[in-house]
Amino acid sequence: MKLLLFLLILSIASISGASIYGQATSTENKARISRAGGEIKIDGVLDEESWRTAEVITNFRQQEPNEGAEASERTEVRVLFDDKNLYIGIRAFDSEAGKTNARELVRDASFSNDDKVEILLDTYHDRRNAFRFAVNPLGVQQDALITDEGRDVNLSWDTSWITESSRDADAWTVEIAIPLTSLRFKEGLDAWGFNVARVIRRKNEEVLWTSWQREFGLEKVSQAGELVGVGEIRRRRLYEIKPYVTGGWREGVPLVGSRGFDAGVRGTAGIEVARIGITPSLTAEFTVNPDFGQAEVDQQVVNLSRFSIFFPEKRDFFLENAGIFLFGRQGSNQLFFTRRIGLTGRGEPVPIDYGAKVTGKIGSYNVGFLQVQTRRLGDQTTSFGVPSQNFTVARVKRDIFGRSSIGAMFVNRQGSLFTDATGRADETRYHRAAGIDAEFNLTDRLRVHTFLMGTANPGAKSSFLSGRVDTRYEDDNFRFIGVYEDIGSNFRPEVGFVERSGIRQYFGQAAYKPRPRFIPFVRSMEFETQIEYYEDRRGSLSTRQTELTWETEFKNSAVFSFRLFEDVTDVLTEPFEIRRGVVIPPGTYRFNRPRVEFFSDQSKKIVFTGRYKWGRFYSGKRDEYSVGVAYRPNKHLLFDFSDNYNDVRLPQGDFTTNLFAGRVNYNFSRKMLTSALLQLNSAAQISALNVRFRYIYRPNSDFFIIYNQTTGRGLERPSYSLQMKMTYDFTF
Repeated sequence: MKLLLFLLILSIASISGASIYGQATSTENKARISRAGGEIKIDGVLDEESWRTAEVITNFRQQEPNEGAEASERTEVRVLFDDKNLYIGIRAFDSEAGKTNARELVRDASFSNDDKVEILLDTYHDRRNAFRFAVNPLGVQQDALITDEGRDVNLSWDTSWITESSRDADAWTVEIAIPLTSLRFKEGLDAWGFNVARVIRRKNEEVLWTSWQREFGLEKVSQAGELVGVGEIRRRRLYEIKPYVTGGWREGVPLVGSRGFDAGVRGTAGIEVARIGITPSLTAEFTVNPDFGQAEVDQQVVNLSRFSIFFPEKRDFFLENAGIFLFGRQGSNQLFFTRRIGLTGRGEPVPIDYGAKVTGKIGSYNVGFLQVQTRRLGDQTTSFGVPSQNFTVARVKRDIFGRSSIGAMFVNRQGSLFTDATGRADETRYHRAAGIDAEFNLTDRLRVHTFLMGTANPGAKSSFLSGRVDTRYEDDNFRFIGVYEDIGSNFRPEVGFVERSGIRQYFGQAAYKPRPRFIPFVRSMEFETQIEYYEDRRGSLSTRQTELTWETEFKNSAVFSFRLFEDVTDVLTEPFEIRRGVVIPPGTYRFNRPRVEFFSDQSKKIVFTGRYKWGRFYSGKRDEYSVGVAYRPNKHLLFDFSDNYNDVRLPQGDFTTNLFAGRVNYNFSRKMLTSALLQLNSAAQISALNVRFRYIYRPNSDFFIIYNQTTGRGLERPSYSLQMKMTYDFTF
């Protein structure tokens, strides 16, 4: 930890250089927004007089395939506003308009198979954070929040906005209305950060208005252009409430907090979310007795490692402005992780009585506050009782030096332990955690991220700190990463996530990314080597992994990757039960596992993926096969199948695992969607079926029908549930 503290001080001292005080590279790209002279009808046709008189943005340049070259197809963008909405009109010309890719009808899909346009709005003009709105030629929406120039991209965030599209012989056109109440911004600014990108899928061409350099891209918020004339935009105070009602039938569903199983008809109601705009840049949110039954189910995985698997958050209330609460190393060592609230360790839902959240910006400060109360469940006099828990999280970050920041976080959980026959709480168990972090963008390509955090749990007197210094340099040709991390043996973020504790990590990576022009069908290559070294608190080796990978991207977007070697040394200090009855004894194991991987042309109706990984594995061998195929015969139908198979042969015992996932979507329109997901997991000996019908009958208001079924020998008994849920969004 002394070495970590030294590196922290060295990193902070390094900011005395003048470079971090400079703003991002200045840009001449400026566009002017105009006030609409009359009503704008959102119909996908830019026929109002206001569109004809608005300034037209046209100077797009290629990021791919030819950096800096003029776009092969013309794109026109116009921006308007009135007292209620921000309007964006885009006309995407195409010399072969009949070949435009438009096959996706599901909101928030990746659009990996489709043409699309993307709009970035940096409404605070802080050159760090932004809203991103994307639309395909069918008018299907995708929205996201970008935090810290892409350090976190929250694709699960949704807001209310309207799109309509049309197509003709020359172009496809999209008309967008974003209510000002859906945005957060600082009133009176002269300009917002603004950028537009377009993907022409059949050509694998990406064009941008600004930040078209390959090392930047749309998520590099500091390189965005400017939208001027926004000083007149005002937002009325936001008042929004979204109640819900739900009901359904269950059979054999385990009851959290007891030995029993739920059966019969159930119904409930509550407030999914209520929002009040404290200021145009600061919003308070509340939820009462929320229900998350419509959230997408987790994709099952087969875990053959010694460490826990990180699953992303999918519940709406926790996704709004979630980037402000990101602290630590995402997915590996986080001080706070929202899935610790309202879910057991096995992912079973625990009811939430209420939640309150305040997020936004106050001057140069980004702030977040969260308070959640979960419900007491079950028989409190036995080990099956689930006590009531109260969670409090406070987060603040201050913008410094143009594009850098320093911040702090505090996390507290209070929970009662039930020890008498009446279920009365006579002892309170607590968990607290806190930390400080900083991110310094020394140049447009060099970044240093660092944090120091600690936990306070009953009985822990020492080794409760964790810290990290992460330095990254990347341009179009090279990438260099250096990391030192120290995690104490008593560092236990019970409302966070840590993959392994009691270790020190040293990590280095170097990559060279050439673009060989002498190979006509290759767009780029990447040669990457890295070493990851973990040692325990005594300085003894715990894990060492060295990799060398060669990846090739072809001009049609296909990718081939070959990991020449993955040399692993793993020291087991205690027996590792990799499968029931198969125990690997303590010892030092060294093995190499090469890998080949392939992704086919993303623009085609059929897309294939495949991976094969082989070689030694601890004291034996392991072969891993993964295949996938996605078929989109038209815009309504999708077949998506994948299978992962492991054949493990060890002296302690042989076993195989197979995980199959099959998804079929039939979408009547972009407002009426159906999907069915079947997962067959041989390792857990279960099969799971999830069928979902969604009708978006008005913006941000839905009707769901969800059927879930879980069966198999790995369960005490099969479970079945059918749920209907309706939400209605009132915005005043």
